[in-house]
Amino acid sequence: MHSTIILKGNILYTPGPSEFVAIQHGYVIAVDGVVVHCGESIPPAYAEHAITNYGDHLIIPGFVDTHAHAPQYCNRGLGMDKELLPWLETYTFPEEAKFSDQEYARLVYGAFVRDLWRNGTTRSILFGTIHKDSTLVLMELLQKAGLSAYVGKVNMDRNSPEFLIEETQQSLIDTKDWLDVSSQYGPLVKPIITPRFAPSCTSELMSGLGRLAEEYNVPLR
Repeated sequence: MHSTIILKGNILYTPGPSEFVAIQHGYVIAVDGVVVHCGESIPPAYAEHAITNYGDHLIIPGFVDTHAHAPQYCNRGLGMDKELLPWLETYTFPEEAKFSDQEYARLVYGAFVRDLWRNGTTRSILFGTIHKDSTLVLMELLQKAGLSAYVGKVNMDRNSPEFLIEETQQSLIDTKDWLDVSSQYGPLVKPIITPRFAPSCTSELMSGLGRLAEEYNVPLR
């Protein structure tokens, strides 16, 4: 049996890059989580379904964030006077090291996911940390919240603090293990291969991550 939801309200959306549509007191129909109709009236096939009427409130598509660092949630607004590398060394790397503790990860990621919901961000591409188990916690929380995301276990095997650097082969082993488990969180929450950035990844690590991306048919950030 299909699940059908019909919402009524003032609808704003962009069907294309150069199009903007506003429908006053229009209808959005979703079947099994997929929008099948957006217009001024209800097609006859859906006439018998219940309608949730939001009156003059706006109905808009969810926001999409294509680059967010979930473990930096507690650091937002800190160190605005610093350039990137000093900021990473002073604030971010010490904070990310805390995610070796899954309970800490669950606490912070739980707050992060709740804020995604509160702000209407329904799709995102997220960095985790080098810690595979804590990254799985993030994926679990996103799935339970019904949010769509690509989530990456971060890889970094050079030019990084001693407390947050990976050995190359272990990084690849952990990534493979994480990929094996992360498939259970689809279809809304999916893995994405996530080397932090070129200065923190050796060529050997990048090549290995490329092979994993091909083997598991997952995107590489």
